[in-house]
Amino acid sequence: MSNSKHTTNQQRRQVVKGIAAATAVTAIMPQNLFAAGRGPTAVVIGAGIAGLSAAWDLRKAGFQVAIFEKEKFTGGRMVQLQMGSLYQFTHASGVFGANREMFALAEELGLKNEIRGDAFPSGLYDNGHGLYDAGGLTDFDIETTAKTPGLSLETIRKLDLLKPDLEEIAATVDPCLLETGTAYDNESLGEYFERILGKVAGREVIKYRIEPACAAWGWPPYETSKIALLPWLARTEKFIQPSGGIGVLTRKLDSLLPVQNTTTVRYVTPADASGRHTIHYLNANLERRSVTPDVVVCAVEGKYLERIVQDMSPKQAALASNCYFSKEAIVCWILDGKHAPKEFASGQYIPDHPDQIKAKTTYWFATPGDPALNHPPHVRYCLSRRHTPEWQQSDMALEEYSWPMIKALYPQIDKSHVVDIVDYTCDDLIYLPVGYVKQMAEVLQEQRKERRGLYFAGEYVAGAHTGAACASGRSVAKVIKKHWA
Repeated sequence: MSNSKHTTNQQRRQVVKGIAAATAVTAIMPQNLFAAGRGPTAVVIGAGIAGLSAAWDLRKAGFQVAIFEKEKFTGGRMVQLQMGSLYQFTHASGVFGANREMFALAEELGLKNEIRGDAFPSGLYDNGHGLYDAGGLTDFDIETTAKTPGLSLETIRKLDLLKPDLEEIAATVDPCLLETGTAYDNESLGEYFERILGKVAGREVIKYRIEPACAAWGWPPYETSKIALLPWLARTEKFIQPSGGIGVLTRKLDSLLPVQNTTTVRYVTPADASGRHTIHYLNANLERRSVTPDVVVCAVEGKYLERIVQDMSPKQAALASNCYFSKEAIVCWILDGKHAPKEFASGQYIPDHPDQIKAKTTYWFATPGDPALNHPPHVRYCLSRRHTPEWQQSDMALEEYSWPMIKALYPQIDKSHVVDIVDYTCDDLIYLPVGYVKQMAEVLQEQRKERRGLYFAGEYVAGAHTGAACASGRSVAKVIKKHWA
């Protein structure tokens, strides 16, 4: 994790500029969204990277495009916002080096250097046996893994058994389009490692190497499909911090596309006799409106599908009912200048750490802050995914529940030093249980068959990260262009 050193005041000005541009577009947009006789029409629901990338490519293909976004801001999980005393990322904090479609789009927009950056610092894990580099989510280095404290010699000898599968997956599966790995969606990560390495060795690798990676996304290893993680472990690309900040790409698209913020879609009707769907929505003034475009692209988070889309196909409905999210619980204590940490301090731990305080903690850090980045001195604490349900059932505020852990890990903190508290607990990423990728692929195959009035795009049909959402948006635009050729 990071204290968002990539954020700059210039980026903040770009955000304000982007919001102003979006507001201006909304203000001048006529009540009739589209002009007659100027090409096919498309409404994209959702202004995250999936919706924005789909809209960008559709407009280039000659479609008249309107984008409806329920939030005041544009960018979805790739947005940077002021959160209390902190200006920073709100969900995604970096991008994967294998995000080919995202990098291609950024280069097209003149952001080649801004979307690239330095490797994201993964930090050292404490597993109760010692400190070690557990790696990121994007590579599985056998040599480095073999140095993990606590691994038995027998387990170390067996690690090479993983190489053939990892090499095959690296060559055949696109981690940004997980439907390419449907054939591997047949067992959980836990089952896979125990089958290849044996139960004892498999459990050691899960405990010290795989579960710390899964904990970053809230995935239980014995429920999560192996194809959710193996494509990243098999590759050498790193997780990187964009030099322009995580929001640089979506800010640029927001400034170029007709995004209508604070526009809430109520529901999308079944197709009429012409195959078109009507979108019923509330505009920024909470006035009821409707529009029937040639094409609707539903690029919302998967958890909203059942609420928005009427009369889904059986395969679409099955996917929507199986789309649910992990929870991330993070709290930041903002400190007064007098009690700012003198230097950066941090820790991150495996879920099975023998120390119960550390077992409840995914990571923490204390930072002196940086006024140039609008980062005051603060202490950040991330609750273990395993213990998040316990907190939710405790009827306690997150900062109250987390205080005993951070006080034990960083004794210097005192409540009298705290001037503000930022709690940004949220739905995090979709789960990818065994069988989900197969459902995803079935929906995509169905929507590729012939021209239709409604298409789906986003991480829920691609993979649980922003690169997958971007690739999904661009992919669905290609399908629509083919259908309308």
